[in-house]
Amino acid sequence: LAFRLDGKLLERSVDAGAAVKVGQVLARLDPADLRLAAGQAEAQRALALAEARRYRDLHARNFVSAAALDAKETALASAEAQAGMARNQAAYANLSTDHAGIGAAVLAEPGQVLSAGQPVLRIARDGEREVAISLPETAVTGMKPGMEAEISAWSGNKTYRGRLREL
Repeated sequence: LAFRLDGKLLERSVDAGAAVKVGQVLARLDPADLRLAAGQAEAQRALALAEARRYRDLHARNFVSAAALDAKETALASAEAQAGMARNQAAYANLSTDHAGIGAAVLAEPGQVLSAGQPVLRIARDGEREVAISLPETAVTGMKPGMEAEISAWSGNKTYRGRLREL
């Protein structure tokens, strides 16, 4: 799992081996810069709205052309889109999961500056597991993908049912 944007990792609440639930917040970026960007975008939106309102009034009195009004309306639409995008990005400061599982690997630590898409955690999904097993060449003859298998570890007396996916 990775963040959609750059930032400094403020907090990571999951370690390797920890169970995670759907929607659980696993890590957070420092939101200060994101809040500032959202505030700036909102201020630009408010300015564009005020200008568009003035130009609508001036156009109604024939003091400005329709083209000038269209330019202000376009600037307003652009500012509203930028403000919406900044609000979305502020929400991306929290990294959560859309599936339950187990923390398999920790790939970033608090204080680290991350780039967008840089992995922070690896989560193994709940459910079916996949294992890689090394076999001697003599044991491979007669095996085919899809075959049922009984798997046991060297330590312990427990056995597991499995299926050969790839050889």
